[in-house]
Amino acid sequence: MLHVFIQPSSNYITGDVQYYLWWMSSGQPDASVLPEYPLPVVWFMRTLYWAGGDAYFPMAFATTMLLLDAILAVAMWHDGHRAGALWWIVLVPLLGPIMWNRFDMVPAVCMGLGALWYRRHPAACGVMIALGAATKLWPALLILPMISRHRATMRRLIAFTVTGFGLALASLLAGGWNRLISPLTWQADRGLQIESVPATVPMLHYFRNSHGDHTVKMSKYNAYEIFGPRVAEWQSVSSVLMVLAVALAVGLAVVAWRRNGLDHRSAVIADLVIIGALVIANKTLSPQYFVWWAAPTAMIVDYVSAEATGDVHVDPDALSRARTWCSIVAVLMALTGFMTQLEYPLHYSKILHGTLSSGWLLISRNVLVLVTFAACIATLIVSLRMHMPAPPTVTLEKPRHAISDH
Repeated sequence: MLHVFIQPSSNYITGDVQYYLWWMSSGQPDASVLPEYPLPVVWFMRTLYWAGGDAYFPMAFATTMLLLDAILAVAMWHDGHRAGALWWIVLVPLLGPIMWNRFDMVPAVCMGLGALWYRRHPAACGVMIALGAATKLWPALLILPMISRHRATMRRLIAFTVTGFGLALASLLAGGWNRLISPLTWQADRGLQIESVPATVPMLHYFRNSHGDHTVKMSKYNAYEIFGPRVAEWQSVSSVLMVLAVALAVGLAVVAWRRNGLDHRSAVIADLVIIGALVIANKTLSPQYFVWWAAPTAMIVDYVSAEATGDVHVDPDALSRARTWCSIVAVLMALTGFMTQLEYPLHYSKILHGTLSSGWLLISRNVLVLVTFAACIATLIVSLRMHMPAPPTVTLEKPRHAISDH
């Protein structure tokens, strides 16, 4: 990671941190700062700026992201997810040093901890998902596959609602309605970012036709977007896919409710399906988005065997298939991360200039994203077909007086 960081392309890595620093040092009120993010993100950045100042803000930011990265690894190791912790430790370098220079590590760790604590600490799980939603909004959808009629689910939903509503109310009081919804309006007005999956076909024309009628340039949203024939149509496709992604999340909520809750593994895989659908549908796709997908993936690396221990009702063949598919998802996710680092930042300049060889790297990465999403769906189907009942989420107290067998 240090070797990649000192390359000439490192300007791409630290660009967002410098952007955050520019906002923090601008002297503008919180309601006007970073309108593309929810207001709690501004409060987080203010804290780092207070700690580091102009000179040490980049160091304070990267160190904080590194600590969050470590917290997730330690939490997994402590809870017995040793293989998942080791996979996460390997995965982050595959994505590269950009992981410590982007804010997306925060919602990723929130989602990872939420997935880890789904059964053992349902209230903490709800809090983590709400905190993730307070930084990126869309993680709120991840609560949907976690609903059921169990008492623990009520604790999870109450914690999620109280935390989320409290942060939303604080944001409304501090910044007003326009600031509360500014992340949504900012996203709605954006164009088609060159790395997004819906931009694959226009980018293919851009590479093959020596740019042709298509152009790539930096937009006012601080992202490289593609402009030209049929780009608007692919933006419409992105909008339709986003509606379908939300509908998919609602559908998984219905499945969870009808089954009176999903087992831990199936709930986490359902969240992976939702995240994958949102990543594919989004008209913007930055490299750091893949850490959202990766954090919950770490929970399924060794969870099949952990859940099956001592469960005589699990079909061994079904268990073997579930274990295989979980491994396939983990391998594909790691490969996607590595190809993403090759694409950004290592070959990003060539992609911007329309070099065909680097263009195929971007196209191949996007195809691999679709393959990984398909593998997540297959894994969920296999997991649901195991018909494992949702394990109890609340430990019952032992009776004070044992009842005689007689």
